[in-house]
Amino acid sequence: MSKNNDKNMSGFDRFRDRHPILLNSALMAVALVALGYIALLFIDVFTSHGQQVQVPDVRNLPLEKAISILDEAGLRWEISDSTTFYENYPPGTIIDQDPKAKSYIKKIRIIYLSVNAMHAPIIPLPKLVDLPGRQGMATLRAMGFKHVTMDSIPSEMGGLILQVTVDGHNVAPGKPVSVNSQIKITVGDGSIVDLNPEQVIDPEIMDSIDEELYQEAQKNYEEEMKAAQARAEQEARNQAAQEKKDQNKKSDKDKSKDQDKNKDKNKDKNKEQSKKDKKN
Repeated sequence: MSKNNDKNMSGFDRFRDRHPILLNSALMAVALVALGYIALLFIDVFTSHGQQVQVPDVRNLPLEKAISILDEAGLRWEISDSTTFYENYPPGTIIDQDPKAKSYIKKIRIIYLSVNAMHAPIIPLPKLVDLPGRQGMATLRAMGFKHVTMDSIPSEMGGLILQVTVDGHNVAPGKPVSVNSQIKITVGDGSIVDLNPEQVIDPEIMDSIDEELYQEAQKNYEEEMKAAQARAEQEARNQAAQEKKDQNKKSDKDKSKDQDKNKDKNKDKNKEQSKKDKKN
């Protein structure tokens, strides 16, 4: 009977019965090869293997137009910087891009755009009147103001700042001013004789201490900024402490009200009890 069964079995069935381990190993090898091939196909699709596009040149273009061009090309983009202001570029213009224009990249790669800020930084104008003119210029340049000029008028106070104008207008100290504004410092030339000549400053001496004044002005500015930050932090702490104090007062008042209510309830209960006692 077993001989008849062996005759009826195919060659594959006989091989499977005689060599099960070898057959399973062969099937596993085939499965691994198939899985590796499928994985390679997925990797090619995911990484866009062999699919490269040329990066368009969007420099010097408005941000909206640059985005439209990149979207049409099927490219992804992100704004890497939009805080720096360049005076020689229109606001909102693409300053630089990465990767560079006309290079070839895969579509999944991101194009990073550097965009010119919409306006120049705004800084409060410092108090400059009665300071030496050179020190005033050094202070403004240390703060980032780019267009600072100085002229002189006849005055008893030689070399000292008499007036500061911004774009041709008088501006009070502390008012926010763009760093690209035209600032003019007017100093006295000392041509008018004064009974107190010690206040007249020799221009040659002023020229000899330009660098020292610049360093001093920059140091003073940094100290003022630190002091302003410290004051702001102190005010925030004071405000938080006051809010906590007000909250505690409110909670104390609420507790006092609750105690008064409880006292009133107890009084009412005592009155009712006394009435009952009298009746009894």
